[in-house]
Amino acid sequence: MHDLRFMVKCLLHVKYYWCALLFGVRGIVVTMDEYSRVFWDGVVVVDSDSGVIVDVGDLGLVRDYGVEVVYGDSRSIVMPGLINTHTHSPMSIFRGFVSGVSGFDWLRRVWGIEAQLKPRHVYVGALLSIISMIRSGTTAFADHYFYAEEIAKAVVETGVRAVLAKTVIDLHEGPPKHSLKESLSFAKKYFNFSDSLSTMIGVHSLYSCSIETLREAVSVSMDTGIPIHMHLSESRDEVKFVKESYGVTPIKLADDLGILGAKHLLAHVSYVMDEYELNLLGRVKARIAYAPFTKMRGGQAITPIMDLMVRGASISLATDGPLSCGDLDMFREMKFMLAAQNLKYGSASALKPIDVIKASTVNAAMNLGFNNLGFIGKGAKADLIVLNAWKSKVIPIKDVYYTILYCLNGGDVDTVIINGKPIMVNGVIRVVDEEKIIEEAVKVAGELEDLTIKPQ
Repeated sequence: MHDLRFMVKCLLHVKYYWCALLFGVRGIVVTMDEYSRVFWDGVVVVDSDSGVIVDVGDLGLVRDYGVEVVYGDSRSIVMPGLINTHTHSPMSIFRGFVSGVSGFDWLRRVWGIEAQLKPRHVYVGALLSIISMIRSGTTAFADHYFYAEEIAKAVVETGVRAVLAKTVIDLHEGPPKHSLKESLSFAKKYFNFSDSLSTMIGVHSLYSCSIETLREAVSVSMDTGIPIHMHLSESRDEVKFVKESYGVTPIKLADDLGILGAKHLLAHVSYVMDEYELNLLGRVKARIAYAPFTKMRGGQAITPIMDLMVRGASISLATDGPLSCGDLDMFREMKFMLAAQNLKYGSASALKPIDVIKASTVNAAMNLGFNNLGFIGKGAKADLIVLNAWKSKVIPIKDVYYTILYCLNGGDVDTVIINGKPIMVNGVIRVVDEEKIIEEAVKVAGELEDLTIKPQ
């Protein structure tokens, strides 16, 4: 009877999947779905072949599907993998090269180092960062950098999800010179390449790209539907430069050029000058990648997230590059998002923990154009993280959103599943040789060591 019930369940719930490919992930299941369901001793049933979630609910599903709980237990927290919506992953090999500066001073120093970059450096730096992201629970990210083909190679090798943009800078000497034609060719080649890899058009910023380049990027974006990923209104230096060069603010110039009318992902948007710009960003439903730690560290303004959200802008969380943020830990970034916004608006409840977690999961997936990602539910992609919650710093767990935001960090991630495949189990990376990558990264950083610029 049990075997018959098992076969019926397989046919009803998973159609024609091979049932032996199903496994369970147990814990306090935080779905982040539209109903914000939480199963306090629940299980996620995953089909490892298709990489999707077959079912989620109470522990009785283990019996119903006849599956074995392979990952997690009653002391775990299971949640969607975190999604980092703006970073420059290869810059991990620059850690410590530049600090204590911000704005254009920071860029000038970094661009001087990047002038020496070779494709191999980018590949190794991307691998190093991807390992760091996996370890801290990030399962998908958006990248904006040079030699993006090397990052794509690292993405495929590690099994993570990514949306990549090949950076174009044509107004300044120093960084690798990719033409807009090259960037567009890369974007078209890999756009919706697979469920795990897609692209955006990577123009760096209003201050580093010519008006002609920006207009052409908008034209291609409108024709192809490939979004533009760029930095916008991120520093006082940018605001000053754009006003002096074009007579308007960065946000107004972006609108005049058609950037806001095209599909886009805008990094930072720290300086929103007035009510008109708030309403404009809301009206176009601007997709904004917010990286609080980087901009606070640099002494820049705090993005008015609450004012933007109520007007219709879509806010997702990001770390920025590992030279700026350090360790790429999205749990830390969530803490900074909550604290920064509550400080800006003078309220202990301007943002709620669940809002911040949404910015790191379901809202982040939407901003990157991923479907059926960022939540736990039937038919969703099986990108899950299992957190060790049986620790003195965590217990007791009364409000699980509070627990995730206030008490946990990247070091508490035990297991990472991406596309139904175990990428890290019990803290051990399974897909690549972590020690070998670290050793290679040390060598690469050594090759660039003579370019290190000490803060003055």
